[in-house]
Amino acid sequence: MAAPSPFIPESERTPVLVTHLSPLLGFVLPGIGALLGPVAAWLYYRDRSRLLDEQGKEAVNFQISMWIYSTVIGLVAFGLFSLGLIGGAVGSAAGQPGVGAFAVLGLFSTFFLFFLPVLLVLGLLPLILMLVAVIQVSAGKPYRYPLTLRLLR
Repeated sequence: MAAPSPFIPESERTPVLVTHLSPLLGFVLPGIGALLGPVAAWLYYRDRSRLLDEQGKEAVNFQISMWIYSTVIGLVAFGLFSLGLIGGAVGSAAGQPGVGAFAVLGLFSTFFLFFLPVLLVLGLLPLILMLVAVIQVSAGKPYRYPLTLRLLR
């Protein structure tokens, strides 16, 4: 993808702002709204200019990336939690009562000290970066989200 234009004309700032703010639809439609908003805005504005197309793809790519990251971390957390429960149950069934207690302690400490904070960051990061995007666009500068998989080019 070509580098974004260095300046957003005044006439295109409002559509770009709408595109970057559209993930707020996720508060109305939890789960799908944060992706549906940018997709709808991008499809509506993409034919008006190259810059609107680029910024729309940027917002969509970022939301897809956050969904992928959250899903992978959630699956890993679930898998490790399940393995720990199975290991604790097997250890207790084998006549080693302390193994079950340590497995449960390890599970909860891993969950509360690692996975929960990571999931909270992944929940707050899109909001923070959306605000940064709005500030940049308001100043007339296109925004590129960090940590984004560029799936739409």
